[in-house]
Amino acid sequence: MVKKSKGRLLLGASYSVIEPLGILHLGGLARDLSWERNYHLVKDHDFEPFFEAVKDFKPNIIGFNIYTGNHLQLFEAYDRLKKDFPNIATIIGGPHATYFPSDSLLHSDYVVMSEGFHSLTKILNGEAEKGILTMTQKQRFPLPDREAFYREYPEHAKSKIKSFITMTGCPYKCTYCYNSSEPEDIKATPEIIAMVKSSFNLPVISDTSSCSSESKLNKLGFGRLFPFNVRSVNDVIAEAREIAEKWPTQVLYCQDDVHGFDIKEWLPQFSERYLDEVGIPYHAQMRWEMVKDENRLDILKDAGCFGLTLAIEAADPVIRKEVLDRAMPQELMYEGMKKLVDRDFKIRTEQITALPYGATTLPTKMNLDADLELVKLNVDLREQTGGPTMAWFSTFAPYAGVKLGEYSHEHGFYSIPDNYDVPDTFFDKSVLKFLKEWVGPDLKHMKDNSEIWLNETDLEIYRAQNAELRKISYFVTQVPQGHILAEFYLKKNEPFSYERLGRETQQHLLQLKNNIEAEKIIENMTRIKNYIDKLPVIDGLKALVPYFACLPKSELAIERAVKYAHEKGNGHLESKLLSTAVRHHLYDEVLYHVDHQERSIYQERYLAKV
Repeated sequence: MVKKSKGRLLLGASYSVIEPLGILHLGGLARDLSWERNYHLVKDHDFEPFFEAVKDFKPNIIGFNIYTGNHLQLFEAYDRLKKDFPNIATIIGGPHATYFPSDSLLHSDYVVMSEGFHSLTKILNGEAEKGILTMTQKQRFPLPDREAFYREYPEHAKSKIKSFITMTGCPYKCTYCYNSSEPEDIKATPEIIAMVKSSFNLPVISDTSSCSSESKLNKLGFGRLFPFNVRSVNDVIAEAREIAEKWPTQVLYCQDDVHGFDIKEWLPQFSERYLDEVGIPYHAQMRWEMVKDENRLDILKDAGCFGLTLAIEAADPVIRKEVLDRAMPQELMYEGMKKLVDRDFKIRTEQITALPYGATTLPTKMNLDADLELVKLNVDLREQTGGPTMAWFSTFAPYAGVKLGEYSHEHGFYSIPDNYDVPDTFFDKSVLKFLKEWVGPDLKHMKDNSEIWLNETDLEIYRAQNAELRKISYFVTQVPQGHILAEFYLKKNEPFSYERLGRETQQHLLQLKNNIEAEKIIENMTRIKNYIDKLPVIDGLKALVPYFACLPKSELAIERAVKYAHEKGNGHLESKLLSTAVRHHLYDEVLYHVDHQERSIYQERYLAKV
């Protein structure tokens, strides 16, 4: 018997090629409460198609996941919604709504803070008064509403990489992450902060089949704005099995901030069942401190995990400790990487450039020199251990509310109160200002002294250098001694161009005497040139022969670059597009690639059971 629909819910978020797991789980909750659902992902802040979706679907309620960086555009869109569709109830949730609930309430009927399952349940059941809803109960994750979402976005259904999550929250306190936030970080009234605090220590509504370690893990993170919520092994396996059975999928990506935290009960139970019942290899995220336990790595390998993402973030241990609250020794990365490479894990490292340098207790390298140390560290790791497979670089964005955003304000690196200039991507130019040289902890009291900061000309030079480093980072970390090439290319007083990059890459390789890897790349150049000569003419492509020769699976990288030039660049391959093409190539063809033979090994037990 088909249940009668209780209403229509439209859920929205910014567009991403990665599945928006948050609204998929919220949609699953609405499905279980007999609501009709539809989804809309907004591309490039263009809300016109969103308004058309509202007209077509005629929802009773609209909910949107908001991050700092898309908040002003969403506020404007919601104001228009309320004017054009006054009878539609509106909800805002997500990190920005959690940090700035009062501001968000000026534009929405409901503001959902922190985890939203219980609050959305109350809204859909007509049990919530309009206003700010704090988390009064941690509720079991509903299974995501992939069927309805994939009908609206078939490109996500066709993707060979799909995502899942086993828990929210994190035991660590990185200053750039919302997981480290506490109620005192909220820009809200004392009454709202008190309401948030009252939600701590509440139990999770869960199923009776949960392993006992879930209740123990769910007690972690007390005092955090985004506390732990750990899913049962049964639910995670059921979701992954549905993906395996219904949609073409070669790899699953586990979006946990720290996957495999519990190695006493949860992870062993998951490991015992995952390959037998799902059979799809998966990639996960982890901390270097967790890699010390070889038992954890062996359990992960047995479970079907073939790759891990681990964050370095800053190369200098002083910056890691004092600015990022990641006090991990350098040798931990080398020892951990060797263990992972020995077990054939594919590894991605993550790093943040353009951090607020110069206020630490001890002097550190500054600005571009600090950024280049990240390239050097990744290059050295590869030479010493064989990993990482890929290095991912981003540019720091000073989001208000998170601790590092507040640090940037307090020390004078950033002063825009509503973040109107902060992009919603990690790949744009920095919006910070930067010091000329290291100052130390007294910067708080000296920040108004204009003499200590880069002047406008030098500031723009560094911002441009940093942006260019981010574009070439995926490439130079694949090059033997690539940090030397990166420094020469970025610091030379000449415009950045394909011709320069290609020419200086070739010169760099020729100067590396007795370097076997460099010699192999030079030998490959003739083959790469002949391959490019057969392709449609793209401006600058031939100048990049040495560039492509350094990349794994060079021909596939070239094909993707040409494809992006035609599809997204009107026949032109500008630098940002080339960077995107190389990043996607390394993801799809290297980091997340599992060949037929490897998949057969992972699926052997699963197919036998089926």
